[in-house]
Amino acid sequence: MSYKYLKTGYIIIFMLLLLQSMGTSAQQPKIISREALRSGIEGYWLGQLVGNYMGFPFELVYDEEPIPVFIDRYYNATDSAALKMNRTDRRGNVNIFADALGGAWSDDDTDIEFVTLHAVEEHGLDLNYEEITEAWKKHINRFIWVSNRKARDLMDEGLVAPETGRKENNPYWFAIDPQLVNEIWSVFYPGMPDRAVERAEWGARITSDDWGTHPTMFYAALYSAAFFEKDVTRLYDLGMSYIPEDSPFLQGLKDVRRWHDTYPDWRVTRNLIRENYLQYPAHLDDPWYYQVSAMVNGLCGAMAILYGEGDFIKTTGIAVTAGFDCDNQGATCAGLMGVLNGAGCIPPALTQEVGYQERWEKPFNNQYINYSRDELPNLTYISDIIDRILKISEKAILENGGTSFMQDGKLYYRLISGP
Repeated sequence: MSYKYLKTGYIIIFMLLLLQSMGTSAQQPKIISREALRSGIEGYWLGQLVGNYMGFPFELVYDEEPIPVFIDRYYNATDSAALKMNRTDRRGNVNIFADALGGAWSDDDTDIEFVTLHAVEEHGLDLNYEEITEAWKKHINRFIWVSNRKARDLMDEGLVAPETGRKENNPYWFAIDPQLVNEIWSVFYPGMPDRAVERAEWGARITSDDWGTHPTMFYAALYSAAFFEKDVTRLYDLGMSYIPEDSPFLQGLKDVRRWHDTYPDWRVTRNLIRENYLQYPAHLDDPWYYQVSAMVNGLCGAMAILYGEGDFIKTTGIAVTAGFDCDNQGATCAGLMGVLNGAGCIPPALTQEVGYQERWEKPFNNQYINYSRDELPNLTYISDIIDRILKISEKAILENGGTSFMQDGKLYYRLISGP
């Protein structure tokens, strides 16, 4: 064979390999074992519970400055009088509630997702607005606030989502509510951030509008991608890529990223967030509502993710210690760390030593007590919740081009997706 033909053959082979590489660079397969997938789902559910309860005593208490001590455990009404806390209701008595109920209990960081789980099981992943509106009317009547409360009231007036979230109908369209009740869509779509963001935004518009939905989209991308991507800075950048260019929340995310690179102390960045982004939207007559804005809270959570560097306690602690509506940001960030690192990253002291009386053998005694969502079971085993979510996630993987295979006696899933 002549050199000319040999050279031509090498060029053809090189070009074929190059084209193949270019064609698959955005569609690289992602492989995850069923065991790891379940652990991420468990980490999501347990993490939300932990962050919720860690933040409870300080919810809407610290505004001007962050909490003066770093929160890395559960505080209650008998702790230091020097700390401002919610001492006279359930939020300041996590230990007593854990003992009395014998496990975890419902709050809006998990119980609206509990409703969504039931609705998806009944109607499928293509659940529509008419169906979710009926689910809200049936199950969600108590223990809801701000934009969730207004959306629910509008449903009684005959409106159907997304009309219940539009600015002209819901004056609280900017509130934090949707970013703390839609993480479940990302867990339904692990490693599929496009689908996760699409469905999380769909859920956000039940209660919210405009940039009020953008933090939900940001966290949706992070949660979904975290089943595979373990670098929080890459997750952060991915989340930003889903936010519209003209969004004030995107500008806030860019500022937080810049401040993180400039200031080693997260408290400096927290105060810069307050200084620059507290008054969103600017028209509010009652300044109290700034504390529950998706803007300032969403950015504080983003800050915690960067400064927390993938560590469960560090990330959750920053999210709570930052103040504002900190039980919600604590739950979102802790759930994300649970997905990122699996359920094993959560210290047993936060899941098995919650009450005063005993140490549970399983996280939260494997019990989720529902006292807030009507016509749903009062007691559900946490392991059952996880397995039910896992079943839907497996279905979503296979319906979106994924495949399953056995290797060394274990079941794996292979996803072909974008980012």
